[in-house]
Amino acid sequence: MEVIYLGLRVTPEQIAEAAVQEDVDVVGLSCLSGAHVTLFPKTVSLTRERTDRDILFIGGGIIPKKDVSKLKEAGIARTFGPGAPILEIVTFIKNSIGGE
Repeated sequence: MEVIYLGLRVTPEQIAEAAVQEDVDVVGLSCLSGAHVTLFPKTVSLTRERTDRDILFIGGGIIPKKDVSKLKEAGIARTFGPGAPILEIVTFIKNSIGGE
């Protein structure tokens, strides 16, 4: 896997633009501020407006269980909490996009 890290405090618009320019298969979002219910759906929406590619969106951070279904409805395929094993995340991605 090739990872493109955009850094901290990147806007949904910047993420969507980078996803399209880099022709990505997966966008992983992380949020520790509590703004995930706003930022994650906005990022999915803006990205889908810019491309017809089937991009997998995953999220991480401190996400209350009550918010997980909202994020799923908005297009976040799966969320991972603090301490989630990297192998679990990689396995989910590979199984979702058909990677080796």
